[in-house]
Amino acid sequence: MQRRVTIGEYEVSIQADRSDDPHRPGYVVRYSIIRTDGRPVRGDLLQVQSYDLINGTDYFVSVDAALNYGEEKARQDVAAF
Repeated sequence: MQRRVTIGEYEVSIQADRSDDPHRPGYVVRYSIIRTDGRPVRGDLLQVQSYDLINGTDYFVSVDAALNYGEEKARQDVAAF
């Protein structure tokens, strides 16, 4: 599942995928951030990507929970730019 949001001058793509581990069901989330004007996000980086995010020590129980968390973390990153 995917969600796209615009935060100020940044376009964020959030991707939630089902865990590959059959013993630990749930979802992992990651996001990427680009600028809407094509300029670098940070330094000479045109895109910033998160690592795979989970809920503490476990996977998210739903796609919506994963996407919401990814969006919250992306908003925090954008605020730090």
